[in-house]
Amino acid sequence: MGHAAETIRRLGPYLTALIEVVDARAPMLTRFEGLSRWVPNCPRVVVLNKLDLAEPEATDRWLLTLTGDQERAVAVAAAEPGSERVVLEALGGIPYSSYARRVAVVGLPNLGKSTLLNRLIGRHQLRTGNRPGVTRGPQWIRRHDWEWLDLPGVLSRAQGRDWRLKVLGVVGFSSSETEGLAVRLLRQIGREGEDPLGDFGRARKLLTRGGDVDLQRAAEAVLTDFAHGKFGRVTLELPDGGP
Repeated sequence: MGHAAETIRRLGPYLTALIEVVDARAPMLTRFEGLSRWVPNCPRVVVLNKLDLAEPEATDRWLLTLTGDQERAVAVAAAEPGSERVVLEALGGIPYSSYARRVAVVGLPNLGKSTLLNRLIGRHQLRTGNRPGVTRGPQWIRRHDWEWLDLPGVLSRAQGRDWRLKVLGVVGFSSSETEGLAVRLLRQIGREGEDPLGDFGRARKLLTRGGDVDLQRAAEAVLTDFAHGKFGRVTLELPDGGP
């Protein structure tokens, strides 16, 4: 996190606030580590993005948990119109100088930072994509009396090892991991039985020519369905530390 950390430390005294984008399905797991150390006195709005994919009751609990003296938490689906108003309202109560409001937008890769920022600045100026690493370096964007800083997302080594970050699309993984990730996800969402992946593949008729389940195709389908919300609204992390 070297470059991102140095940028935030250097700019911290000049920032009005930080917007930290996390995934509503795993808010603590997807937090940008180190912010409290680097800019301890900077007000922060924690944006739980992908609200539409997370369990509503769990999201409500997270909003209470993440709201404190220095933090306000809101939940949005950044791709949907109106998400910017929710964030701007949260920023509205933060004091700022008469000449500028400087806000840095931070978060791990592929959590929707640039999508949200495009809404906030009112035009499609930043590249977005459903893969990690689209934001390559710090980008300042000026819009009326606001100045926005978009920073690339960076993972810590410990975060990169968590399987949930892989199924959330935050970090990549090898094809050899696909089946294991799909099985863990299926069990997480309550698909029981000795062979949940096989059951899924048979139900979807993802079979080889010999009639056996094509486990690789089934696993890929599980992860794709999860990404598109086809298993319903699923939360992978609860405020009490539960899965």
